[in-house]
Amino acid sequence: MFHALEECQQVIENAPHLCNALPCMTPCFNWFEAVYFWMGLKLYDLVAGPRLLHLSRYYSAQESVELFPTLARKGKDRTLKGTVVYYDGQMNDLRVNVGLACTAALAGAAVLNHAEVISFLKDEGCDRIIGAHIQDNLTGKEFDAYAKVVVNAAGPFCDSVRKMADNDAKRTICPSSGVHIVLPDYYSPKGMGLIVPKTKDGCVVFMLPWLGRTVAGTTDSSTTITMLPEPNEVEIEFILDAICDYLNVKVRRVDVLSAWSGICPLATDPRAKNTESISRDHVVCEDYPGLVTITVGKWTTYRSMAEDAVDTAIKSGKLSPTNKCLTYNLHLIGGD
Repeated sequence: MFHALEECQQVIENAPHLCNALPCMTPCFNWFEAVYFWMGLKLYDLVAGPRLLHLSRYYSAQESVELFPTLARKGKDRTLKGTVVYYDGQMNDLRVNVGLACTAALAGAAVLNHAEVISFLKDEGCDRIIGAHIQDNLTGKEFDAYAKVVVNAAGPFCDSVRKMADNDAKRTICPSSGVHIVLPDYYSPKGMGLIVPKTKDGCVVFMLPWLGRTVAGTTDSSTTITMLPEPNEVEIEFILDAICDYLNVKVRRVDVLSAWSGICPLATDPRAKNTESISRDHVVCEDYPGLVTITVGKWTTYRSMAEDAVDTAIKSGKLSPTNKCLTYNLHLIGGD
């Protein structure tokens, strides 16, 4: 069990910062884009309110290339007019995940990683899930854990978990592959990111400084669900071609230091009557009594996802909490 809180706190304190503010540059190749992005980001500033990191602003073409030396001033049938720079949050997902586990343990949760649900425990009298049979993959030990409600938050593997409860459960996950590549740091400055909201292919392209290197991406294509997703050469070349359209240097294949692929679990709501409701927003449902499933979503909305999942679990288990949700003001260990 994950109860060595002193050790956890030491890990967090000695780790790199969980989050930091990163300026991101969006290039504009005509005046319409410049006005459009500037107005959109000013609205972004307004909506952020007191949580705004820094005000967005417009930079001329000359100022832009001084801030991002590899940015192309001219391309095929286009000339850089300027850029709009805004600030976004950059977070270390691994550190935040450890911070979440430590915070949960401090709040009284029993946290067990490297564990696998083998099957569900059911109350045959009322046809409801009342727990799970679990295997500790580090020790091989198996045991039963009972609960009034079980929450299935297994990402792209949610359907596999749902089928343990009901083999006839409809498929809800539409897996999408997102590939990133790592380049040397000289392709982008240390303190500035580059984001193109929509390329000629309709995708999002970015180059961000990360741990002394440059991370570039991304792709969005259908894939199969696997424990070890791997990028292929077509996806890597797609990213290289996309970022080269915005740089004054040719990014070579031999400069790719590493690449990785992740699976994004897009979802169709199992309650929907058709398959047109594929969503990138989180979906919470209880299609088997006692099993609440939450899927899709993203790190930027994980607290809202947690609140919706717990609210559904409270309703499912007819629970009586002593207080309202605390997640909005809860600080993670190491957050200070």
